[in-house]
Amino acid sequence: MSSSRDASSPFRWPPVIYGTAAVVAGGLSWFTPWRFEAAELRMVVMMAGILLGLTTLIVVSLAAVRFKAAGTAVHPTEPTTAIVSSGVYRYTRNPMYLAMSLGLAGLGLALDQLWFFFVLPVAMVAVTKLAIEREEAYLAAKFGGEYIAYKAKVRRWL
Repeated sequence: MSSSRDASSPFRWPPVIYGTAAVVAGGLSWFTPWRFEAAELRMVVMMAGILLGLTTLIVVSLAAVRFKAAGTAVHPTEPTTAIVSSGVYRYTRNPMYLAMSLGLAGLGLALDQLWFFFVLPVAMVAVTKLAIEREEAYLAAKFGGEYIAYKAKVRRWL
């Protein structure tokens, strides 16, 4: 982040990170399937995965609606003009990233592949380091005490 650019990042890290994690897990699943052991629960596991996928869409949509209502950008490559602390932002500072994590887990369940759970923590650490920490520094520098107070009240993930 440079002072001449008003955005937390010049690149949209989170979708690339989660997309890469899904491709890696999918590739590993293709070459070396790693299924859940409980075959009799396969339908329940698949339905849970679909439910997590739907939850992902709902949480991302709710978060985006809050950003748009506040008149601020959804993408980290654009300037943030307001701190959003209502709706899903009362529970997590990063509902979109949390939702993407749930989506990756849901994909693993729906496809009956444990590899997705192996790459999930790697993706979450990468998003934390490459996106969230940069966003936090950007927001603290831009909004000061308002963001620091919000950060003290609401957890990064959950």
